[in-house]
Amino acid sequence: MSLLVHLQDKIRTTGAAISRLESQLTLHPESIGLSANILSMKKLHLNLEADFAKAADALGLDVVHYRILEGNPTAKSLSNSVGTFQEALTVAYDALRNGPKSRRSPSPMVRAETELRVAYSYPGSFGMVFTVPNERFLIPEMQSYFDRAAEIIVRIGKAESHKEIITEAEASVGHATLTAVYDWAKANAQGRIGTAIEWRRGEQERGQALIQSPEFEALAESLERISTRTDETKIILATLVGADVKSLRFHLVTEGDEDIRGKFSDAISESQTADLPGKYRAILRKSTEVTYATDEEKVSYFLEKLEQL
Repeated sequence: MSLLVHLQDKIRTTGAAISRLESQLTLHPESIGLSANILSMKKLHLNLEADFAKAADALGLDVVHYRILEGNPTAKSLSNSVGTFQEALTVAYDALRNGPKSRRSPSPMVRAETELRVAYSYPGSFGMVFTVPNERFLIPEMQSYFDRAAEIIVRIGKAESHKEIITEAEASVGHATLTAVYDWAKANAQGRIGTAIEWRRGEQERGQALIQSPEFEALAESLERISTRTDETKIILATLVGADVKSLRFHLVTEGDEDIRGKFSDAISESQTADLPGKYRAILRKSTEVTYATDEEKVSYFLEKLEQL
């Protein structure tokens, strides 16, 4: 670990030196010496980055490059972009390791296993390099949970057919992951920034993606429109206190004073009359829609049948 820290400090120092030299070059653009020094320092920076990647690999750490495709991002948009990406990674990893979930609930252990730790930043641009622990296998090509989580997230971000990929992703990583990806897409869309992401193991590229701001906007809009729906049958004892055969609306009150309102078709009709008020055994179809964006539930009821007590 001491070698990794040493290289990290060297990279930061070299990056700061490059920034200073580039600032001087803007004042003295004709200086051949400054240009030569910048080229030399940049070569050193690249060599140090390669040494850092090897040292990280020896410690079981992968290196994640996260670059902002915007020349002048605000502090808020920068932190939101990185923070929501971290959360999406963690939630997707948790889903792959422990099963898909409808709500975000990563354990402290899962958060530690997916924690992106800042190593250094790019000289002269808005990019950061992180280290993250990742599993090693006897077969190098095998994907870890982290590899798969990162791949799923960027695949959703780059998808041309959002509805198809979202349906597929929900089956594999659950609703909670999609809401986390929505937060990431929305943060970048609001900041009007794109991102270039790459994760490496030593000299080996494990994955990469470049997602432009319009792609984030399209993904956020799709997730705001698309929702999941689940239906279940409920049988309750309740009092029918209202029914309108024109609008086909009903109003039931349960023994626990819960108001249930909804629609019906032929549960109440000329051939199937009902008393008001009247106690019934009601067979209902409860439909619950949850939007990926807001994670809000919208519940509706349909009255299938009334059985008089």
